[in-house]
Amino acid sequence: LHAAVGLVTDTRRSLDVVEFSVGVVGPAAMGEELQSWFHGVIDSPDPKGWHNQLQNELTLQLFVERKWRTVWEPGWLEAIGLQADVTPHVGGALGNVFIHGAAGGTLRLGSDLPADYGTPRIRPSLPGSEFFVPRRSFAGYFVAGVEGRAILRNMFLDGNTFKESHSVEKFPFVGDFQG
Repeated sequence: LHAAVGLVTDTRRSLDVVEFSVGVVGPAAMGEELQSWFHGVIDSPDPKGWHNQLQNELTLQLFVERKWRTVWEPGWLEAIGLQADVTPHVGGALGNVFIHGAAGGTLRLGSDLPADYGTPRIRPSLPGSEFFVPRRSFAGYFVAGVEGRAILRNMFLDGNTFKESHSVEKFPFVGDFQG
């Protein structure tokens, strides 16, 4: 359970994002109550495993990210009415929830591409826009992306920072693909 505030700077060629969040993990986040309620609403079996959750802990997290939007317009695409753009990105996280560095990119191919940075995502994952700019025209596109992360800390795998808790072995390098 967390709240976040962020600053976004868009130069139309690059997007810089700085986001700070504060929150809590553990029973104080009330995940067990929410999941039990929802399982009751959808008439699903009671959720199991909550005795293994993290201990209560305040979370402080900083995310930074830069994306560059590059329009790619080879003649053969224009001839068939398509556009493409490539959005490379770098970023990182520092806090007691995540410590990692990331790099990757996204390719979009379609018609009437919006001048944004792709679809919004939940962190940590491939980035998208942190905002939406409505348009009047219909547009559609295909997307493919990749991101690699070097992970020093992930509280949800490593366990609590200051207390004894469950943990699992993690991979220090991970990759995400989207399509």
